[in-house]
Amino acid sequence: MEEDSGHREEATKKEAARTERPAGLIGAVDNVLRLLRMFEDSEMLRVNQVARDMGLSRSTVHRMLATLGHHGFVEQDALSRAYRAGPALIDIGLSVVQNIDIRTLAHGTLVRLRDEIGETVHLAHLRGTEVLFLDSVESVQTLRTGGRIGWTLPAHATAAGKVLLAELPAEALAALYPSDPLGTPTPNTLDSLDRLRAHLDEVRERGYATNDGESENDVCAVAVVVRDKRGRARAAISVTAPSSRAGREWMGDTAKAARHAAAELGGRIG
Repeated sequence: MEEDSGHREEATKKEAARTERPAGLIGAVDNVLRLLRMFEDSEMLRVNQVARDMGLSRSTVHRMLATLGHHGFVEQDALSRAYRAGPALIDIGLSVVQNIDIRTLAHGTLVRLRDEIGETVHLAHLRGTEVLFLDSVESVQTLRTGGRIGWTLPAHATAAGKVLLAELPAEALAALYPSDPLGTPTPNTLDSLDRLRAHLDEVRERGYATNDGESENDVCAVAVVVRDKRGRARAAISVTAPSSRAGREWMGDTAKAARHAAAELGGRIG
């Protein structure tokens, strides 16, 4: 009895936390998100159960579930007519977990590439129009570029961001960048959509991206895509160095080494 009481108390606390609504929330969106969070506690949901627990009418819940079903976030069991988490919801969760796990998988690869190249190496992920740096292994040289773990920088101004933007179809790129101008952290940064699209064509042709003082003055970089076993772009490996050591020959040699590292890492990502 005490155990059942504890479960009920915990469930009550969870629901109370969920229903505390700060000002400014959009009611319909809030309801949909609250519904999705119910899958944290139940594998299957029925319309009556959702309507009762959320204090909504059955017709409203039906419309919410129909909309979520259309987008693949839920699916209905043919026999019981109850709803379970759909493939889109599961894929989003798996993508988040995999992007966290890739840092653990990649660290040894980053260390080996740092030792081979002698410069700072990073693992990065595209997040909208920004690139998020998941991990860094710094060079041991006295004059070196620093680590960037947790940094976000404009994707169009970084080698890692540009190599990942080059993977996007034209319509996805247009959605991210609907109009000019582009932000310019330095005078070398690409400042227009036309220049960005032309540059991405070059990236696709040569298979790697470069950054010549575009995100930070006196810092150069080379980046390549990390693809999983299915050929999907999952992250980017970039190598950064002070401009004084990063000439054209260095960029070519670094791109070759980074490609080998990316292929080795991608072979371990399902």
